[in-house]
Amino acid sequence: MNTPKTPQDAATAARSNAKAPAITRRSLLAGTTLLLAGLNVPKAFADTPSAAEAAFYIASSVLTDKRDLSPITSKRIFQILNADDSGFADKAIKLAVLAKANVTGTSLKMAAAAAGLDAIAMKIVSTWYTGTVETAHGPVVVAYKDALMYRPVADGLTVPTYCNNGPMWWIGLPPEVTRMPVNSPRVL
Repeated sequence: MNTPKTPQDAATAARSNAKAPAITRRSLLAGTTLLLAGLNVPKAFADTPSAAEAAFYIASSVLTDKRDLSPITSKRIFQILNADDSGFADKAIKLAVLAKANVTGTSLKMAAAAAGLDAIAMKIVSTWYTGTVETAHGPVVVAYKDALMYRPVADGLTVPTYCNNGPMWWIGLPPEVTRMPVNSPRVL
């Protein structure tokens, strides 16, 4: 048996006896991919709504009879209503509990009226339809183009604005034009 004569010989002998972990190219690529995927989690998945926000979304969906409401708009509306009324979160949870037994807007509104939550139910519906939250400090616009009042006529009318053809209409070419006109003679 060889005994090391110096500390450096002992370190060299220890390194040669130790087995290096087997890292394959496949495991290295898989680990790197998982690491990079974990760093790029979209914000929509990273933000888990609170119980009150989820309850508000459920109550809003049933009250408006719309199952495709925007979760982002719902969160914004909830935050504004909750900032305006400190007890709003509890009321939203109560409405969500009522929504489990009352699956249509009409039946939930009647159940909310019986529970003394009619004013809150109407405030939620009017906010979704107008896109504006009425607060103690004045109205706050949450959604203009996405307000529910424009859905019934969306196939024939645009959202009314001060410009033609709805918001941001000037970005695209008119329907009959296939290319931008040539500015000749150069005027501008």
